[in-house]
Amino acid sequence: MIVRNKSKKRKGPFIIIGILLLLFFFRGVFLYLTDSLSDFFFPFQKVIYEAGVSIKELSRSILNYREIIKENSELKTENAKIAMLAEFNKNLVSENERLKELLGMKSSSQINFKVARVNFRSPNNLYERFYIDLGENGNIKKDMIVFADRNVIGKVREVYPDYSIVDMITGEKNSISAKTENDNLGIVRGSDEENGILYFEPNTFQNDILEGEKVYTSGISDIYPKGLYVGKVIEVNQTENEIFRSIKVRPEIDLMNLNEVLIMIPEEKK
Repeated sequence: MIVRNKSKKRKGPFIIIGILLLLFFFRGVFLYLTDSLSDFFFPFQKVIYEAGVSIKELSRSILNYREIIKENSELKTENAKIAMLAEFNKNLVSENERLKELLGMKSSSQINFKVARVNFRSPNNLYERFYIDLGENGNIKKDMIVFADRNVIGKVREVYPDYSIVDMITGEKNSISAKTENDNLGIVRGSDEENGILYFEPNTFQNDILEGEKVYTSGISDIYPKGLYVGKVIEVNQTENEIFRSIKVRPEIDLMNLNEVLIMIPEEKK
């Protein structure tokens, strides 16, 4: 019994060494097979890896392209806004100077103009009044004169914080003192007719008013100064007794497409 136990003890280390040698051998074989398989599959792995990288780069490029397109679109929009604003300001300065010259107001300190947008017109009162997007917050005051291009179109009737109401000279109940370019004094009255037709009623019975003659404000008013352009005589109907005449005056503006107007602001009211 004692001999057998000693024999087993002697064989134990050899068994362990053998197992370790086998493990080392198989490990080498495994590593060799792994390297061989890696070498074998490397071309396929390379293709798959490169495809993955390409897809990743393509996705990134698409996202970048979308960002670039978005940025370009935003830049184009901003540039368009800047260009429109620059053109608008250029036209505004030109219009201001032209109106000052027409009104005989050469000094820039005498008068100023502010642009307002027409933001509401009632279909039932197209030639009576309209609303603009400037009010007390824009330094607009009651009775300020309103132009459409070079044509006087009315005056501010009511002012609210963010908007105002403008009474048009074409309104049926409105009238202003006026004169023709040949110095025939009279009154221009609005009417309920379409196209904003006005009627000029001269103070005298002189029969020298002609079609095509221009009509201006006379200055006999607490609101309208002298020389504002009202319109042009388009028709003179004379009755048989030559006492009563129907003289039609048409403002030279497109009243149906009235989008922006100019508010005349005297220096002391700015």
